[in-house]
Amino acid sequence: MSDHDNSQQATSPLPGYPDMKESLLGDASESGKGGYGDRGLDSDNDLASELAGQADDQPIDHSNRRDIITFFLLGLINNSSFVIFAASAKEISSSSVGIVYLCASLPSLMVRVSAPYWFDKVPYRIRIYVATVLMAMSFTGVAMAPYQWLQLLGVCLTSAQQGLGEASLLALCSRFGTKSLTAWSSGTGVAGLFGYAWVIVFKTWIGLNFRLVLLLANILTVGYVATFLQMRPPPMLQRPGSIVTREQEIGDVVGEGAEGGAINALETQRITLIPASEADTKTKDVVELDLTTWERLYLSLSLWPTTVPLIIVYFAEYATQAGAWASIGFPPSSKEARDRFYEYANWCYQGGVFVSRSSGVCWQPGRTVLWIMALLQVGVLFFFVINAQIHFWYDYSVLSMAFFTGLLGGAVYVNAFRLITESVPPRLKEIGMTAGAVSSDFGTNIGEGLAVLIQMYLYRVNNISE
Repeated sequence: MSDHDNSQQATSPLPGYPDMKESLLGDASESGKGGYGDRGLDSDNDLASELAGQADDQPIDHSNRRDIITFFLLGLINNSSFVIFAASAKEISSSSVGIVYLCASLPSLMVRVSAPYWFDKVPYRIRIYVATVLMAMSFTGVAMAPYQWLQLLGVCLTSAQQGLGEASLLALCSRFGTKSLTAWSSGTGVAGLFGYAWVIVFKTWIGLNFRLVLLLANILTVGYVATFLQMRPPPMLQRPGSIVTREQEIGDVVGEGAEGGAINALETQRITLIPASEADTKTKDVVELDLTTWERLYLSLSLWPTTVPLIIVYFAEYATQAGAWASIGFPPSSKEARDRFYEYANWCYQGGVFVSRSSGVCWQPGRTVLWIMALLQVGVLFFFVINAQIHFWYDYSVLSMAFFTGLLGGAVYVNAFRLITESVPPRLKEIGMTAGAVSSDFGTNIGEGLAVLIQMYLYRVNNISE
């Protein structure tokens, strides 16, 4: 037997888990080649192999009724702050809605981009407390600010809160299961309707001024932290009953064969995969990972087949909302007509988001359908931009397309994150979800930057001056 053949035999027969015990526990004391406790030259290959090994074939859903209700309420409240400011965008800057949307998105993007590198070091409780304080500061700050630039600063605070809360709670969903993820997604869908209803009920129907509407919203901050404190501890990571074998070379030449050839002694070891409860205790509720910065970046980039559709769909829908819809009215020359259409279109959009984000248990498409839906959303963007110019379908029946926009966006959201939980090993689910959360904000910021240009262009085409 040649040396090359011997080296092939010494390779682990289980791709993706070169040393499972070390991989799950991240314990450097359990010495073994390829483990995550040993940051050797092969660590990058180890992570790539582990990702190639995929997650559980049949993920266990630990969700109970309490979890479903808790995640639904957290999704509703966390995203309501963003929607309230989106619904009030023209109150803050009527001539450039896109600027308000950018302030509501850029800080969130900064939080999410950094999240995979530090989230596993900070307990969920601390992150949610910080998000609660940011929410209260944003509502109060925008309500009391005497200048527009201070109001925009307050919008930035709610952006940071929304990004911190969503990235954290999406990661936590992965510990409970698909039902909790769907409940969270459904709550964020309701947040759209709830946020717009908040503004309409208190401002339009009751007649409160803009400042009082925002100050009253501080009630949500109390509900936010109170709901989180009612959550039960997250389930421990487990791979019950799994057993793998590993061959490990334990010596050099130890004997001579009958023909005088060298023989390598191989020892076969059986390793039982054990619950990663030890990792959970490092920070009470977060699974700490012994990954380098490069490995965390590699993990984030490896999710591109699922995260790119998220980028595309968010880019298209926010360019549509803040750009095209802000320029449509019947007639477009009337500010009141434009404001009315903007409000109605967002209501229809949020209705579509709620319906599709609530379908995560009923309909679970694969990546191909995910890409198709994302590209359809780009087509919807072109439809609204062209329609705002030549007015070929120019009445309130076009709101059906706004509802369709929400259906596409919501379906891509809930199914993209579901696919992430199914495509990475259990110990990497939380960090994978935080990495995926970057994509939605990345697409949002691109879309809102383009929306500023779209709104300026459509205002010029329709001879609108403000």
